[in-house]
Amino acid sequence: MKASLWTDFTKTDKNSWQKRAEKELKGRPYEDMLYRPAASVQMEPYYTDREVNESDLKMIQVAQKQSPGWLTLPVIPFDEASTVNSRIQQYLSGGADGVWLLGGDLDLDKLELGKSLYTIRLTDTPVFLESSEHPVRLIKELSQGAGYYLKGGIVHDPLAAWMRKGTSTQGVFDQIAEAIISTKNMREFRCYKVESHVFHESGADAVQELAYTLASFVTYLDQLTDRDVPALLAVTRLVFTVSVGTDYLTEIAKLRALRYLYRKITDAYELPAELCQAFVHTQSSQLYQSGHSPHTNLVRRTSEAMSAVVGGCDALSTLPHDAQYNKPSDFSERIARNISLLLKNEALLDRVADPAAGSYYLEIETQKLAAAAWDKFLEIEKQGGLTKAFEKNIIQEDIKNAWNARVDEYQTGKVLVGANKYQEENQVEKKPAETINEELSPAWEYALLKPHTLDRIF
Repeated sequence: MKASLWTDFTKTDKNSWQKRAEKELKGRPYEDMLYRPAASVQMEPYYTDREVNESDLKMIQVAQKQSPGWLTLPVIPFDEASTVNSRIQQYLSGGADGVWLLGGDLDLDKLELGKSLYTIRLTDTPVFLESSEHPVRLIKELSQGAGYYLKGGIVHDPLAAWMRKGTSTQGVFDQIAEAIISTKNMREFRCYKVESHVFHESGADAVQELAYTLASFVTYLDQLTDRDVPALLAVTRLVFTVSVGTDYLTEIAKLRALRYLYRKITDAYELPAELCQAFVHTQSSQLYQSGHSPHTNLVRRTSEAMSAVVGGCDALSTLPHDAQYNKPSDFSERIARNISLLLKNEALLDRVADPAAGSYYLEIETQKLAAAAWDKFLEIEKQGGLTKAFEKNIIQEDIKNAWNARVDEYQTGKVLVGANKYQEENQVEKKPAETINEELSPAWEYALLKPHTLDRIF
């Protein structure tokens, strides 16, 4: 047997590889191979160990989730109480670990939580209720049938609602502070969320999404500590809920960068790292969907889910492939849930914590996204924070520019299967691209963030 399997191969370096790549490009510039996951970040085709900053690498890796696995949380919109209850029972028996309930703006009486959650053991099953109702009222209602300990949480983001719809934030920080204090002994119960959806679905790139989500988190932290909520309690009662798109490697790096940036903030508050791990819930992007050819969304959902779990999510909600345009069927809901179950039980991705660690490309992309997002976050802080920057229209204009660049990219060559390429013969014509920016026109005293889907431009 030969001493080494590699004796027939000569050693090479990155410079040699680049020269070979330029030859293969046949006259096209090497720059054509560079990739921009965001306007301020540029990535080369591959990296070596010599290009990894060791000190940054260690700080990023130590900030990652240290335990493997995630919760499978199907999303259930509120309907009739009996229907909601039967769907919860069905999902739990079908492999879900808990549920994410969309209560919206329904008041407490219409939610009928006693009926909706009938026979659900809230001390064992994490139920996350997304509702704009007063959180303390909801907690009292939930506690009636569950005793002194609850899992899950009341997850509402008033700042996101303000940016999306112009709803008032008066009194909401007082309500969240009261809810946190009232549940301080419930270590597995969350009282508010910080979402990235409002930025992501308006067209933000990965750096913008990270920076503005971080700015939102700091706004809550400042407001809650001003109301005498201990900083440690404020960060441990938070859920980050993040949209995950189809840019597979970038979405992995984005989630890892979020944990690192979160750690920078908690370190600034001198909080013990072992006691304030971020809880990150991820959800399928509603931006990259095709109404023309909805079955292609199955592949997108799978890619998004893999990015989420490799990126280290704590909970995963995979939306049905037809949810954007129709009422989901039993089939599409089951397939959405099974994506998470397949990644757990067959791909075994729940056996390893931070599987992306050590990949030179992902480590460097994580570093670059985090650094660029931190710089943008500091710019927002100089403007007086998230709310001041929003009132000055800074955030809206920044995201609008990113959205327009994205639209141009997809109209001039980047492929979205089933939307701008490989369409089915019977697809319906969509409205022209010129109308797309009307979605970002001012609708309140200053422009609000409006959700998009790329499918609308084709």
